[in-house]
Amino acid sequence: MSRKSERLVNLVIALLATKRNLTKSEIFRTIEGYDGSNEAMERMFERDKDELRSLGIDIEVSGIDPLFEDEQGYRIRPENFQMDTKGYSPIEISYMSIAAQIWKSSTFDEHSQRVLRKLSGFLVPLDIAELPSISPLSINTPSFLGDVISAISEKRSMHFLYLDVQLHSNKRNIYPYSYFSHHGFWYFHGFDLDKREVRTFRCDRVQGEITVSAKAQIFEIPEGVEAYKNLNDDHSKFQATLRIRKGRGSQLRSLAVSSKPEELHDLLVVEHVSENILASLILWHLDDVEVISPDSLRTQIKESLQKLVLTHG
Repeated sequence: MSRKSERLVNLVIALLATKRNLTKSEIFRTIEGYDGSNEAMERMFERDKDELRSLGIDIEVSGIDPLFEDEQGYRIRPENFQMDTKGYSPIEISYMSIAAQIWKSSTFDEHSQRVLRKLSGFLVPLDIAELPSISPLSINTPSFLGDVISAISEKRSMHFLYLDVQLHSNKRNIYPYSYFSHHGFWYFHGFDLDKREVRTFRCDRVQGEITVSAKAQIFEIPEGVEAYKNLNDDHSKFQATLRIRKGRGSQLRSLAVSSKPEELHDLLVVEHVSENILASLILWHLDDVEVISPDSLRTQIKESLQKLVLTHG
């Protein structure tokens, strides 16, 4: 942990633990990391406050003594630091965490960081292996999804290069209507200005970034447009044989076309449209799943685990 990160953590702990507001002099004297001249510590403290507030941490500021209004004190109220746990089940909290992760590093980054920070305060038991299949889908979220959502909400046109089924790259100009996920892929659909019809586009076929027009409110989204009508799954499904621990892997079991019981496991043949998405789902289930075939999927799982070891040791 860096010196700055350690100082921020110590500051949060101190302001959460105190029963009364702490003055700057008390903070500088008791929290490790504040050193140098008074001016340097003042600047450091102001930057730290701004950074914590950008993460959604509400720092309360009020006077210490009514006779000396210039003496300010600081604290973080626990009720403002965590979300209210009442009314949320563990699986609902998991859904919220996954949704926040999807927007991470996107145009919604500040909001997602705030939500994730509040969600991290929940001390509830979660079984990550039984989270729905949307969880690995968040790994494959396109970087431009935030741009698509903004274009839809502000009714702006979008321009992008798109790879068609013949692997030809063409410029597309559309009025976007909606976005969705289907069989492990992200899609958006809208009115194609050149073809003069509603079309659906798979995000991983978009080449480069999407350009959103500057002019807003240039179209209306018609009612009753079916996103799936033009989808026509043009991805051939493939099969994989997996050994899954009994009572585990409900998402993978939902993809099974056959099942053979064993003593502690079940041998399943599952059908999927993307080997990459299936690999993400298998990795999500940790050691509850063993890949029997195909070899390409086994190799992908091994390489992913090796990269994980190299990254984290």
